[in-house]
Amino acid sequence: MSESEEREFIREKIIDKAGGRRHRIRKLLKLLATAVAFGLVAALFFVLGRMYLEPRFFPAETTPAEPIVIGRDPEENDTTAAQTEVSTESTTAAAEETKDNETGEPAPAETGEGGETQAESGETVAQEQTEPEEPSTADPKETSAGETGEEETDSEELLEQKIEEAVHEAVQAALEEQEEYLALAEYRRLGQVMKTINKGLVTISSMTWDKDWFDNPVSSADQSAGAVIYLTDAEVLILADYASVAEAEALNVTFSGGKFVEARLKKADSITGIAIISVSRGAIPDEVKDSIVPLVLGNSYQLVTGTPIVVGGSPAGYTGSVTNGLISCIQRNTTGTDTAFQLIYPDAHVAESGGGFLFNMDGEMVGILSRLYGDEETGLPAAIGISSLKGIIKGLSSGIDVAYLGVQGQNATMEIAETNEMPVGIYVTRVIVDSPAYEAGLKAGDIIVASGENDLTTTQKLQSFLENYSTGDVITIQAYRSGQDEYVEMEFEVTLGAR
Repeated sequence: MSESEEREFIREKIIDKAGGRRHRIRKLLKLLATAVAFGLVAALFFVLGRMYLEPRFFPAETTPAEPIVIGRDPEENDTTAAQTEVSTESTTAAAEETKDNETGEPAPAETGEGGETQAESGETVAQEQTEPEEPSTADPKETSAGETGEEETDSEELLEQKIEEAVHEAVQAALEEQEEYLALAEYRRLGQVMKTINKGLVTISSMTWDKDWFDNPVSSADQSAGAVIYLTDAEVLILADYASVAEAEALNVTFSGGKFVEARLKKADSITGIAIISVSRGAIPDEVKDSIVPLVLGNSYQLVTGTPIVVGGSPAGYTGSVTNGLISCIQRNTTGTDTAFQLIYPDAHVAESGGGFLFNMDGEMVGILSRLYGDEETGLPAAIGISSLKGIIKGLSSGIDVAYLGVQGQNATMEIAETNEMPVGIYVTRVIVDSPAYEAGLKAGDIIVASGENDLTTTQKLQSFLENYSTGDVITIQAYRSGQDEYVEMEFEVTLGAR
């Protein structure tokens, strides 16, 4: 290799000079400008996505802008007065309905003690009396005095017989017409009630997922009825049967217009078996929002046996079904764990898988069908009176857990206390194992009387007292425990749980 070729091999050539300080600053500024622009675009997408997509795909739990207001109903102690009032209202309504029928004709007149319609009877008698007698073809000269008297007697008996037959036929026709009209009026009234309550009834689909033998995902959906009870600025609150939604991995709600949206379980009470389902108002289409009408919670304390009711929701086992009947029996003081409520037994047929809600003839909800308290011997379905649940529904709707003490008991009234020489209060029949009351030391046989200045001498007062507290609150229970010679007063500090 020649010397010139060797020098050519080791010669270096500089293509670009390294940038100076100004060049590096320019690149840094360009990088910062790009980062700022990227951050602004990302922030814009985040705000828009959260505004429009989050309510639909991630409905977060929201606190209502206004407080949930569900008033309590005063208990009806004088059931006789209530029965008289209902009877008077029913009589007045029946009298008004029978004034005019659909064609504008006056209703049939009232019948007297003998079963004869007064107006029709008078008209029939007048017609019979004014009918001209057929001329006799016999020769007056040939008729003797005896024959004339016999003919007059036979004519009077025949006239009386005709009058009786005419009156009987008129009365039967009037009664049949009245019965038919009343039946049609009752069905029309039921139709109007259903038209009202259907606006607030919804279908809840409880979704679950599983895998088949080949490890393929399989979904299933169970449907149950729900009732819209409250609307807030942020959500629609729906009352439901807890057993129907407890195992659901996802919830959908179908409104009366046929539109369905995603929902979530807000709060539930395992003891009474009720739950509150929440639907974000932002996820509901605009054309559906105006058609949602919350149902009115009535006063179940005013109900008496024999009152007509409508069962709506899913009494036949599928949503949208309906039936009706009468209230067969009411147990006004049924006790459970920390609760005391009404049990209403309608004579309406409800399928084993059915559920729903009881409504009076004004379209107001007066009960919730419960699978926990049905009568197996008679086969009658059972519903918990809505007035007994209003305090619990208010707490659940506000997102507050129902406070849990964990005792079952019976009211030791003044009469019972005097007979058994014991204090007046709640005689504890059972303390649930591992409950807050159990951990605090309460036992069966103790008699609860108070908590601080709050009187707790009945199970109803205990339930109302616990409705003002939530999980984690600490209360002091005053109770009496039987000693060797007398009852000894004791205090228990209880940290309430959730049920």
